[in-house]
Amino acid sequence: MRQFYTVVLDRMKEFGGTLASEPYECGWASEAQVWVKLQKIGPDQALHGKVQMSVDGIAWADEGTEFPLMKEPGDFFVRVREFGGWLRLVLTTEKASPVEVTTAIALKE
Repeated sequence: MRQFYTVVLDRMKEFGGTLASEPYECGWASEAQVWVKLQKIGPDQALHGKVQMSVDGIAWADEGTEFPLMKEPGDFFVRVREFGGWLRLVLTTEKASPVEVTTAIALKE
């Protein structure tokens, strides 16, 4: 039987600008789904998202996986494999007006 775990990193977090999610140690997993639930966004607003990885949970590098541009409320996810010991999600708004998100990572071994 496979091992799995889902962790919510940010719950209904409102921000404008850049949000780096809480980092999560997941070196035991072989694959991850990184989720964004976009709850609120303005009509002329867009949200960019990318996955970062780390060997120590302190210094971060872009993993290379990016979300499609998010322009309306909904659920979005990307799949990630062959990452380091830690993962996090970085979200950036195009304008200073706030958006509201919930972020999560689903891990499997």
